[in-house]
Amino acid sequence: MKAGLVAVVGKPNVGKSTLINAIVGHKVSIVSDKVQTTRKRVLGIATTDDFQIIFVDTPGIHKAKHKLGAALNETAQQSVHDVDLVLVMTDCSRMPADEDKNVSRILKESGALNQPEKLILCLNKMDKLKAEDVERVYEAYKELFPTENIVMTSLTREQNLDILQGLIVKLLPENPTFYPDDIYTDQPMAFLAAESVREKALHLTREEIPHSIATYCEEWTRDETDNRLLIRVVILTERDGQKAIILGHKGAMIKEIGIQARREIEEMVGEQVFLELFVKVRADWRQSPRWLKELDYI
Repeated sequence: MKAGLVAVVGKPNVGKSTLINAIVGHKVSIVSDKVQTTRKRVLGIATTDDFQIIFVDTPGIHKAKHKLGAALNETAQQSVHDVDLVLVMTDCSRMPADEDKNVSRILKESGALNQPEKLILCLNKMDKLKAEDVERVYEAYKELFPTENIVMTSLTREQNLDILQGLIVKLLPENPTFYPDDIYTDQPMAFLAAESVREKALHLTREEIPHSIATYCEEWTRDETDNRLLIRVVILTERDGQKAIILGHKGAMIKEIGIQARREIEEMVGEQVFLELFVKVRADWRQSPRWLKELDYI
């Protein structure tokens, strides 16, 4: 039996959460094209008769502009310690940027680059890479993340996902499983429900919204009259204008967010739910240690 922890790191929007969701077979992390989508250290657990891969999904490492960003970077940096493998995700459709170099620096400082046999480099988005640029891009990323364990993938087309999974299993140590077979994440269902709401809001609202909102589950109870789950989720914004965007004209936006989130939550819990959404304004919550702690970001 092969089993162990695999920290998945990289700059924002390279496909870390998409990879984990695909191999785990369940949605453990929300996905969007907005930076800072992943905000917590989340475990995604894939178990078969032969292996158990415990993925550590981490926030994208980026240049922090506020206390939330600094907290996310700290979470990502701490996640590479005490793991069996470090999997670096990159966007190989372009040459390494400053953010990739920053990831390399952090891994070097942590000592992860000193163990190339425990390092995997995933060059994602290969479908967008021109044939004449393959060698140049390949060597540039290998120089930043020196290892022989390199796989090029296209997660949107599910290309080479099986090869990457096979390499991970090959490099994992022999261990008994750490989690029961039916557990696929360490996060409670209430957290996943709140994250589903945030994901739908990210997809449906404009650019000024994503960084400025957070969600949390305020209530998770069962209605005794009809035996349905009652879930209340709060969407936190920083300004009244952002609240107005989330609500939409005559409540149309928040209604659509609720419809899409409820469908996904019902799939997760396997039953009908009654989902209520509330929008609250907390000025500059991203700079507030109290709110960052309450939201479990620090």
